Amino acid sequence: MWMIGRLISLVARSVGSAGTGLHRLSHLLNRLLPAMLSPLDLAKLASDYYAREVYTASLVSDVLNAWEREVEYRSLDVLDQYHLHSGRILVLGCGWGHECIAIARRGLTVIGVERNRVGIRTASRLAMDQPLSVSFHQADWFALPYAPKSFDCIIMPSQMYSSIPGATRRQRWLADLRRLLKPDGLGVLSFMSAHPAGSRLARACTSLNRCLARLPGANTAYQPGDDFRWGHFYHVFQDEDEIRQELIYAGAVVRKVDWCRGLAVIS
Repeated sequence: MWMIGRLISLVARSVGSAGTGLHRLSHLLNRLLPAMLSPLDLAKLASDYYAREVYTASLVSDVLNAWEREVEYRSLDVLDQYHLHSGRILVLGCGWGHECIAIARRGLTVIGVERNRVGIRTASRLAMDQPLSVSFHQADWFALPYAPKSFDCIIMPSQMYSSIPGATRRQRWLADLRRLLKPDGLGVLSFMSAHPAGSRLARACTSLNRCLARLPGANTAYQPGDDFRWGHFYHVFQDEDEIRQELIYAGAVVRKVDWCRGLAVIS
């Protein structure tokens, strides 16, 4: 099943830019991958996609030349709501560093973590000439090199919580993340929430994936809502109870779930 999944991924990439009809075929094939590939394989595809399509020389130039842009940083609202105006903040999946810089401008000490070296270097260049307490580190989210009780708040922006394949893997990561938070610290997670009515294609792919996941060698961690779009995996939570239960099972205290905005605050 692993070899078939990797072959489908290769075919999807090959036909993705060859016209409207083939692009739709590529989109359909990609959406079958969550049932066929393991969480680790799905995570590897995402890393490859970002290295190949996102963190490129042309985009680095665009970011450096015109990075001041209006972006909705939902985490800033949370910092205000919980009166976090000082302390150390860890931002996971910091991308080009825009959100980290926005938070640091409020007087907080910020560490941004990203897997991709190009993203980290670019973020560091953006912050270089600004009198801010912000730094950027390349690290794996599942092996964070920080001492216990190091942070007042840990933020995962841009729906990145949904990009971790497998509910068990997400819960294991959350349980480990608790050691980095101070006793009264907060975790802010952004996730993808389902729309009331999905497309016929989405419903058909879910039905097909349920069947594929029962085959020998398939992804036993597959669950409805798992999807592969825009070059990488996402889990789309089906309702508010699903995200709440997942966080509670990981040992978190749920302070707030904003379903419409895809935002959860835990402690």
